[in-house]
Amino acid sequence: MKPKHIKKLQAQSKKLTSTRVSRNIFRVESASQPDEVQTVSLQVGKDGRIMGECSCEWSQHQGVACSHVLAALEHLAEQKGRTLSFWLNEEDAERQNRRMLFLSGDRRTSEDGVWITSRSA
Repeated sequence: MKPKHIKKLQAQSKKLTSTRVSRNIFRVESASQPDEVQTVSLQVGKDGRIMGECSCEWSQHQGVACSHVLAALEHLAEQKGRTLSFWLNEEDAERQNRRMLFLSGDRRTSEDGVWITSRSA
């Protein structure tokens, strides 16, 4: 299940601190609640689809694109001098005329996910 308010989640993700633990694992913590730490795993499939999994309750109940996953993706993008935007449908993402990526919840073949556009920072 994908979120209904992706821009709100994107804003929330900017308040989180993401630290890379290993190649595909990130530790994401809140500045306001430092004891609340989530573990995020990011994988890129052969088809280019990004699969993001998180230890938070939303993700554990089949939720796609929690703020923790968005924070980890933004961390990676920042390291490459890129800025990301997230979209609930492909049409909105296409209108941006930018490179597009697709984020799904896990390795399932579900089309339930969000679109990402990337641009230079």
